[in-house]
Amino acid sequence: MKPAPKMQAVMVLYHLGEQGLWEHHLFGALRQHYRDAELSGLREGLVGLSTVGWLDVVGQRSHRGHLLRRYALAASARRLVEYQLDLRRYLPVELPIPAGRQT
Repeated sequence: MKPAPKMQAVMVLYHLGEQGLWEHHLFGALRQHYRDAELSGLREGLVGLSTVGWLDVVGQRSHRGHLLRRYALAASARRLVEYQLDLRRYLPVELPIPAGRQT
């Protein structure tokens, strides 16, 4: 059984560390495992996790009138995530390589 998309997003951000990921790249990565209907509430879920302190907004920009956020797992939440989430259930995702960065 797959983890809820919100929890999978947290696990992706856990593995990325403090650099985080733009939310639209996160959506693209999660589409490898989830249908669009399953991802419909993810943006609100990310905002909620930010509100309770699990995620930090480490970047913000506007694109065509929409606010885009770059999220990273909050340092204070790392141990909580390790304790509460089964990180072995993490689904591998293919993430975009940022411009100017080699694999």
